Amino acid sequence: MRRLLCFILTLALALSCMALAEETSLTMNTPGETVRPGRAVMLSFTAPAEGAAELRVENAQGQTVSVVAKNFAAVSGYNALWWNGTYQGVPAPQGDYLLVLSLNGETASAPVAIGPNAPYLTQLDADNTLATPDAPVTVTCYASEAGEIAVGLLQGENWMELTRTPVEEGWQTYVWQTELYTLLGLEDGDASLTFQLIDAGGDESTEEHLALTLSGFSTPQPLSTEEIAAGPDGQGGADLLVEEVTEEPEAPAAEQQVFTPAYGSPYQTDTTLNYWTLPMDITNEAAVWEVLMQPITVLDDGGKKDSQHKRQIVMRAQPSADSAGVGVVTNLTQSVHVLEAGDEWTLVECYSSSFYDSKVKRWNQLVQGYVPTKYLKQVTPDSSMGIVVDKLTQRLYIFKDGALYDTLLCSTGLSNAKQPYNETRSGEFLLQNPAVGGWQDGNMVCELGIRFNGGDLIHQVPALVSSSGSKDYSTLAKKLGTKASHGCIRVQRNKTPKGTNMKWIWDNRQDEIKIIIWEDWQGRQIPIPEDDTVLYYNPSDGSLYHTSSFCYSAPKVTFEPFTYGQLEEEPFSKLKRCGYCTPPLRVGEIEEINAVYAPGGDHDPILTEARRKQLESEGLAD
Repeated sequence: MRRLLCFILTLALALSCMALAEETSLTMNTPGETVRPGRAVMLSFTAPAEGAAELRVENAQGQTVSVVAKNFAAVSGYNALWWNGTYQGVPAPQGDYLLVLSLNGETASAPVAIGPNAPYLTQLDADNTLATPDAPVTVTCYASEAGEIAVGLLQGENWMELTRTPVEEGWQTYVWQTELYTLLGLEDGDASLTFQLIDAGGDESTEEHLALTLSGFSTPQPLSTEEIAAGPDGQGGADLLVEEVTEEPEAPAAEQQVFTPAYGSPYQTDTTLNYWTLPMDITNEAAVWEVLMQPITVLDDGGKKDSQHKRQIVMRAQPSADSAGVGVVTNLTQSVHVLEAGDEWTLVECYSSSFYDSKVKRWNQLVQGYVPTKYLKQVTPDSSMGIVVDKLTQRLYIFKDGALYDTLLCSTGLSNAKQPYNETRSGEFLLQNPAVGGWQDGNMVCELGIRFNGGDLIHQVPALVSSSGSKDYSTLAKKLGTKASHGCIRVQRNKTPKGTNMKWIWDNRQDEIKIIIWEDWQGRQIPIPEDDTVLYYNPSDGSLYHTSSFCYSAPKVTFEPFTYGQLEEEPFSKLKRCGYCTPPLRVGEIEEINAVYAPGGDHDPILTEARRKQLESEGLAD
């Protein structure tokens, strides 16, 4: 399975025939065409000597907006490489920039235009790679937009087109009917199926290849083109079976895209296990616990204590206080990922904690910038427990004694066009004591609040207060499990079978408990539970399904078991999820979320547009 064409094709041509004269300087050549992310173009430069080169894309302020290659093995003379306009799965932003080349202490640059994304195919996968006449090969892939897919067969220098079929955006399935090609004189051995997406305007994606081994195809008498087209039943041969796809196919687990909090960062050299390199997989309990217990690096500006947890420190584009701001870090509670330490300035990265009144408005963007080295401070978190919040699943996970202890429903921030800062900032934080407690906002009362990031707190799901003074928790509790807050993390009030809820967290709080928040990167998917996962229900007119035989929703009832695979069967198909014990979503609900987060999409176009407008207002975007 392929990523969002996020590889950098470092095909060094190294044409030594263009030997350099001694006076040749480092030169970056201007690309001959607009770079459209998703389609590879050739970049070239000349170098006076060999060495490890770095190529990046910078804006007019000297900020890196994308990376082409790091540690490229340059030779003395002419060098060339292919780039498809992305780095670590993130397309370069559209606009006019500079290609900057660094080699052996020298730099060179050339203008480059980044255009809109090109059509692309991704997550190419086959059910088998040994093709025989009696074993059709089924291929799945994801098309970034509507158009048509051209499929071909390549063997050696010979290529033939198999089909060209209209498709809609989304998942596609193609079946190569191998039995139709036994008389074409194909040679047994290595071959490739080729796939290319052509959009409505005729733009083509990069040609994707799926390696096959052919066996049992050699024969001296070829079929006619008409016989191949007709197929064995006269109804046509190979085709894209778009209408027959009923669910998004899953690629083999070993080839799944690995998402970490640093996904998309141009700096991917850290090989240690920490928050930034930890795969966002809650089932890897040992690794999650290890990260929760690790010391973290925060910034301490040494200012006044009365507002120390609300102050923010600006990250700079260059190691200078006069340089432009690229993000902000909350003092004392928010961790940073140290990339390059220096005596006076240190390069770090984090998700920018931009609020409505922040000096730099980068709404939850993963940014890299310089901070004063003297501000760096290492803090060891409390060892009694740790908390993970996943913005994809909208669940809060409590860890104790090296393992997952319990799961709670939560709601993180829901941004809108006027309030993009509502998005809960991802990252690694420390819960702070003394805790805030309760407060009232209009007719909404929030209780049990614990600060972790400036104005963001973790607190109990709010209550709506009527004119008579009564509290209604049910209205906002119904939204738990979805984004709904203004940036805080709302947590369920109902007790789980273990007795945990926000009140339990409040009662067990310690100073500097670590809480990590996982970003809902586009392309992440919620796994569907195994069919044999045990659930529970009340056979005596019960209306809910549960995760345990006991639940505080009906504490006097002992529920009976059934399996997740039976959930769509009678009498279980009418059951609703319990709001106490956080049972899993139904298959259809998971698939609906996964479709929104499918590779190539945009699960939050409102926030994307708000970010674009902010950059435009600062003169950093078209």
